[in-house]
Amino acid sequence: MTDSAFHSIETWLAAHAPRILHVSLNPGASEEALAALEKVLGRPLPDDYKALYRWHNGLDEEAENFGNFVYGLSFLPLEEVTANFHSRTQNTEAVPLEHTTAEVRADHVLNPYWLSLGFDGSHAWLYVDLDPTPAGTYGQVIFLDEVEETAFLVADSVTSLLTGFAQDLQQGRYSLNPDALEEDDNEFLAPDFTIDLVNWYTARRWQSVPRL
Repeated sequence: MTDSAFHSIETWLAAHAPRILHVSLNPGASEEALAALEKVLGRPLPDDYKALYRWHNGLDEEAENFGNFVYGLSFLPLEEVTANFHSRTQNTEAVPLEHTTAEVRADHVLNPYWLSLGFDGSHAWLYVDLDPTPAGTYGQVIFLDEVEETAFLVADSVTSLLTGFAQDLQQGRYSLNPDALEEDDNEFLAPDFTIDLVNWYTARRWQSVPRL
């Protein structure tokens, strides 16, 4: 299923945002890099997570096109994932969250086993969760809003996340940000307001998330 999602995503990007596909996305990560992250974590990486990074090792923020990825967030390369893990392990004092769904642990906003996947550059993160509650699934994808002190389940796996991304692209739920095109000639994805994860509290897709 992941290969099918990759193909659909590539097809859409080639037609609508070729600079993201050919300029912004890094080449795939090596097996050595994946093994090194797994060794640092001391926990296995989900197969679909490894497949994602074999496909592309995140985005190059220094590229001529400042692009983005699923839900309009960045897509962090393994080097940044590893650095974030090390940084979070230094914060030994647990800071609990105010609101989570049943699948997501609420005991520490800086849980080191939430692997950083996407970021909005401000306060919103997409993580692959290697430390779920008993109600959750190892390798599930969660969203954290630091300002609202809220985290919730987005997809039960990386495969589900990518499949949903491919479907949303094909169904016209993404467009190119016109300001980025006009001002900097950047191809930058803008998710439809009905699925916008950063603005989850107003987006129709996330209505089932408990409100504050």
